[in-house]
Amino acid sequence: MIFDSDVLIGTIILMIGMGYWTVSLTEHNDVYMGAVQNEYQFDKGISTMELLASSGVLQDAVLLYYFDEENGALKNKSIQLLNESIRLNNYKLQIDNNTILSKNFNGSSSYYIIATVTLNRSEGWYVIYGDENDINISNKRYIDYSDAISKYNTNIRMPVYYSKNTTSSKVKLYIGG
Repeated sequence: MIFDSDVLIGTIILMIGMGYWTVSLTEHNDVYMGAVQNEYQFDKGISTMELLASSGVLQDAVLLYYFDEENGALKNKSIQLLNESIRLNNYKLQIDNNTILSKNFNGSSSYYIIATVTLNRSEGWYVIYGDENDINISNKRYIDYSDAISKYNTNIRMPVYYSKNTTSSKVKLYIGG
């Protein structure tokens, strides 16, 4: 026979079990949502790095950054190129451990994606040219310094020699969660 006390004890045990199950389900769901959000952020970072590398922006930014003179115009152009191409809200970008860009980045719960940039250019003279508003890098390679400098008639004209023994640069994109 089933007594009222047995039904009461069974109901209490059932309620306690349901409470534990609900708490477990809530915790599991929060962990799952956090994992999905983290994976989404990481995928956005990887696709941003792939876009920067495949479009040539990363290579141009590294070249402009390292061939800058004292006035900083080339570094500013490098920063501008990167800033226009990165569509993230919380990030920090470094070239060889030098922070170039930082936007709303606090460093907590962050991930980073590393790209090693090896300049994919033939050995020879290239020209960084333009004015204060627009700076470009020639895609054409020149054999002689005088040929390189005579082809461009702009305010900024800087022939740079690229040789195959130039080391690669490590670019890190930190993204905040």
